[in-house]
Amino acid sequence: MTTRKASGPSGHKPPRYVTFTQQLKPEFWLGWDVALILAGDPRRIGEEVLRRYETAGGVAQGLWIIKHDRDVLADGSSKDDHVHVVLQQSAGPNVSGKLQCLAMDQIFGFGSKSVVRAAPGRGIHIENALSYLIHAKDPDKYQYDPSEVVTIRGTDYLEIESENRRAWARRAVMARKATVPMREWNELGDALVQKVLDGEVDEVDILRDKTLMDIYTRNESKVNLALKNRARREMLFEVDKLRAGIFQKTIVWAMGASDQGKTYLVESIAAELAARLGWPVFRATAKNGPDDYAGEPIFMMNEPSTKVMEWADFLTLLDPRQAGPISARFYNKPDAAPRVILIAVAVDPVEFGFFIPGKRSTSDSLDQLIRRITLLIEAQKDDTGDPRYSIGQVGNVTPYMRTVTVPGQQVAERVSLTYGRAETAYALSRDDALETVLFHVAERSPDAGLVIDETASIATRRHLHLVERGIVHDFVPQLIASPWENGSPAAITRGDDGFDGSAA
Repeated sequence: MTTRKASGPSGHKPPRYVTFTQQLKPEFWLGWDVALILAGDPRRIGEEVLRRYETAGGVAQGLWIIKHDRDVLADGSSKDDHVHVVLQQSAGPNVSGKLQCLAMDQIFGFGSKSVVRAAPGRGIHIENALSYLIHAKDPDKYQYDPSEVVTIRGTDYLEIESENRRAWARRAVMARKATVPMREWNELGDALVQKVLDGEVDEVDILRDKTLMDIYTRNESKVNLALKNRARREMLFEVDKLRAGIFQKTIVWAMGASDQGKTYLVESIAAELAARLGWPVFRATAKNGPDDYAGEPIFMMNEPSTKVMEWADFLTLLDPRQAGPISARFYNKPDAAPRVILIAVAVDPVEFGFFIPGKRSTSDSLDQLIRRITLLIEAQKDDTGDPRYSIGQVGNVTPYMRTVTVPGQQVAERVSLTYGRAETAYALSRDDALETVLFHVAERSPDAGLVIDETASIATRRHLHLVERGIVHDFVPQLIASPWENGSPAAITRGDDGFDGSAA
């Protein structure tokens, strides 16, 4: 019968690496210089650990040490200062150059069971022990900077951390603990509600911030109520301003066949205004459009159905100077006053408005819809595939007739109209068209502070306005110049330009 040879005094192979944690109190470091321990210099302590280890016959591949002086207990009180050490023994499977944990306890003056092999819960890989030096996988504990780890022997810790950062971060997400009691979550929820009501935080801020999202998730009902009531209050303020004549709505109707650039333009307008003024955007659904509207300054309808809302509601929404309630599927909306209404649809307002529910049962002329529009834009790509835009201001024109074909009927209907594009700029690029729309928004919402600097590019202006809201300090407002005066980048025709059914 063969007897297995023991690898050490305990009968087990010495570990490949060991760790130990020790408070920086002299009574736990028997035989050490008291001044050295009280000073708490991790480099000097680590060098002495290595000296004692090698004196006893050990061969170290690596030794890393850090001082923890910002850890806290469960009750919030501070832990005593202590050091964490990871010591990697000699390479290879042989026991040569390796010491048992008990032997290291004795040479370090720790008594017994202070130096330990790999903890079962953290696996057998040394990277797990190295990650604990900075609490990389323990997000609920203080996160030490990797530069605080002192490398006495072996690969520099900064290099180790860089190689393992992503893996440690993934483990940290999985290890996150909900240690905050419900009472504290409720208190944090009350604080978030107040910030919402004070206008310091909106829904986008909450969704982008992990901490705010955690608080919101546990207080969803009352935070949603705060968001709803703040939106109602802000809508009321906007309605009061509209009725007082402080601003007028800007209604932009962009039409054109599929893939000609109309959606590209209205999305650019929305993005530009959001960047410059911080205005949120509401994107209506094709049907039952205003159901989720919460008072956003920009109201966008992209390829809406003619059934998006009733005729009376559509006229109320598009009235430049008036605000009124709008019917919705579940809850009717109180008086609404969006600053900018963007409509991107394949057909012109004559053909679209003809089929809006409720229109046929009234004696209203389609002029009632057309005259509410600020700008009529037609998109069409040129020979190079770039979108070009014809932009017309709406006004009284020579009376004209439109023919509208009703599905299922053999005889088309004729409509008499007196409103159309009174002034039109042709062949504008996207940037020129965007500039034209922004001019009208600035003109009709003078209190918004939209400033147009003609000497800068669109991208530069966007950057300047973003910085102006907290980042830029040297932006000088410029006078607004009308694109309809001399010097416009596109040709302009004044008077009736033939908006008489050519788009139908």
